[in-house]
Amino acid sequence: MFAVRWLYDLFSSVRFGITLLVLLFIYMSVGSAGVVYPVHPNLFHPDAWVHDQLRQWRPFEMTEFEWFHWWPFNLLVGLIAATMIVTTLRRIPLRVVNLGVWMIHTGIIVLIVGSVHYFNSKVEGDAPVARRKIVLEADGSSGSVELLAAQGTRAVIGEGASQYAVEVVDIDPAWTLRTEGSEGEPAYSVTVSVQTPARRFMRQLIAGRPDLTEDLLPGGGPGQPMQRAVKATGSAIVDKALRMRLDYETQGWFYLRNDLAKAWAVYVRPAGSSEWTMRPLEGLPLYNDRVSSATDVLVADPASAPLRPMLLPVPPVEGDPFPDVTIAVDGYLRYAQLRSLLVPGGANAPFNPTATLDITGDEGAASTYRLMALDPERSTADDGLLRMAAVSSEADFERLLRPAEIRVRVPAAGIDVVQAVRVPKEGAGADAFVPVGDPLLGYGYRIRAAQDDLPVAGRSASVLIMDVKTPSGVIRRWVFDDAALTRDVPAGDGGHATPVAPNPSVEVEYMPGGGRALLTLVAGPGERQLRLIAAFGDAIGKSQPIEVGGSVRLPAGLTVELSSYEPRARIMEGPVPIPLEQRIRDAREMISMAHIIVPGAAPLWVRFSPYAFDDVRFALRRHPFHPQRVRLADGREMDILFSRQRLPLGTEVALEDFVLVTHSGGYTGESGTIRDYTSLLRFRDSPDQPWSDPTQVSVNAPVEHGGLWFFQAQWDPPEPASARDPRGSAGLNYTVLGVGNREGVWTQLAGCVIAVVGMTYAFYVKPLLIRRRTERAKEAAKKRLAVAGALS
Repeated sequence: MFAVRWLYDLFSSVRFGITLLVLLFIYMSVGSAGVVYPVHPNLFHPDAWVHDQLRQWRPFEMTEFEWFHWWPFNLLVGLIAATMIVTTLRRIPLRVVNLGVWMIHTGIIVLIVGSVHYFNSKVEGDAPVARRKIVLEADGSSGSVELLAAQGTRAVIGEGASQYAVEVVDIDPAWTLRTEGSEGEPAYSVTVSVQTPARRFMRQLIAGRPDLTEDLLPGGGPGQPMQRAVKATGSAIVDKALRMRLDYETQGWFYLRNDLAKAWAVYVRPAGSSEWTMRPLEGLPLYNDRVSSATDVLVADPASAPLRPMLLPVPPVEGDPFPDVTIAVDGYLRYAQLRSLLVPGGANAPFNPTATLDITGDEGAASTYRLMALDPERSTADDGLLRMAAVSSEADFERLLRPAEIRVRVPAAGIDVVQAVRVPKEGAGADAFVPVGDPLLGYGYRIRAAQDDLPVAGRSASVLIMDVKTPSGVIRRWVFDDAALTRDVPAGDGGHATPVAPNPSVEVEYMPGGGRALLTLVAGPGERQLRLIAAFGDAIGKSQPIEVGGSVRLPAGLTVELSSYEPRARIMEGPVPIPLEQRIRDAREMISMAHIIVPGAAPLWVRFSPYAFDDVRFALRRHPFHPQRVRLADGREMDILFSRQRLPLGTEVALEDFVLVTHSGGYTGESGTIRDYTSLLRFRDSPDQPWSDPTQVSVNAPVEHGGLWFFQAQWDPPEPASARDPRGSAGLNYTVLGVGNREGVWTQLAGCVIAVVGMTYAFYVKPLLIRRRTERAKEAAKKRLAVAGALS
């Protein structure tokens, strides 16, 4: 009885209530604003204080949403609510004059109840919705093939002579129609390149207007490389066996936000499948690195590795394609990049010469290069002008001293010539043929391009792309230094046609010699024997020995220094954690990765992918997609993806159009030039129902459908052509919608309304009631005095 009385007194204490409010204020301030603390003994030093988020420290590892769901916060709010209830019942009598206070306290309690319901049921994420997909059908092909309507996506349908290789080459989101009746209207246009074994053409598709589909053929004349098929052949479609159409690329999932509450997931599927199975990953951190072994990361000092062992099982779920395989995660890096590190391999390691060169010019410009002679992708630098090669004999070395040559033989005409390879520069004379033999016979060639040390099937090869002129026409030929790879392709093919054996009437042999490299570092035949070959100035055809720490002076004022050499190098590949000061602040989890253990396979680092696309053909631009494939002990192959948990939308969502509204002057690449961006969405709750009418969704104008609210979160901005993406993009090809629920909002609103009404009552009605009561009391007192006076 005493304990109950003590608690009753405690929860009706004003001091206790004020103490709880102060503690709640401190808790909320630390969770939202963080903490500031000294790191220097001189507190007045400009760098003596640092700001940090306490909730992100390793012992806590919480998002802001999780911090305000933690038991201390819930306890404080619960105690405040209990104190308010007890204090109101005990200290504030339920009278008309106190109705305002009762309503204020009631409104606050209702607001707390609504907020608890709101945040406990809160889900929020985002859903990418592409504008269109392309559906391909071909005679003789079973089923259809689909690909995203995005520049660079490719697909193949059919086989043999009926095979079609298609590639999206252009998208114009604001194509102007020229058809009578629709002239001047904007439309969404997709142009697809089609390659068959016999010919090449393009097909233009217009969203919503299948009647305007038409083909484009090469040979439109100067300044117009393509011409409309309807003008050249009288028919808009030149190959009716191939059918294409644009369709909605619908979305039925949304992906939970990790910055709201950690929602990691690992997706698995059998190799060759397009359907992912999600396995939730519980317990993985978000802000702090954790690795189980220093050998799992590439760091200069093993002591600096973020060692903090963990082992998180990721068991199979219902309907899992691998019900007998439980994978695990034992490492996480918030911000890291995959790199390779070369280390000495020891005396028993295979021959793998690797060198680091420093090249300096007279004006002080310097560059450092690391080359691997036996790696086709790492043996060259500066577009092939610098090269490292390995030889096993002096005869091989002598061949590198010779210039690149081409041998042309026409047995029927008695022609057999060897000439130096010269790749003409663009401009006048670039299209001229070099005659072979008697010009009257009509044989010749012109070289279009040359590429040395090209990675082909795990090895390096050199190739000449050339046109061979014969009396019967011109042949486009790819001539490799390995004759087995040489092939003929139709002129202007671009390399997508089925390889064709070279025409035997003309034989061409390519002898790359030293190739196009201006400087070649040659290792061998001795293990530590190194020589430099320069192909410019007065050093042509000569070699000079070089050793580690030594330098060689070359023409044009260049100095080459060999800073390191390892004849038996071994490659270590792994992630390198990026220091905090070098990280992009807004990168979030986009550059994170997880170390995944699969039974029967080697552990591997898997980079984060924001969305589980079906495959690379449906991956959106600017959204990385990094699936990994592993082979299990029993021979099965598993695809793995590290991403976020997803939930069904309960409806299909399609993007009809995307509208960008800008200030005067248009979009300049700066966000300040945008007034608003709007997605026009369609919804369909089941496949047997029709699509809804277009619904506008913008940043400040969300819409509700099926209990979820949709709002504009991201968009596809235009990007000019660059070295990374030579084609560029007109953008507006997809949208990313924010998706969330709002359960409990009406309860919160009711609490706010009750509290506001109570405040109004307390501040305006209560004083009026008190004043009237006081006036009535005064009047009553006067009457009593008057009566008393009359009686006396």
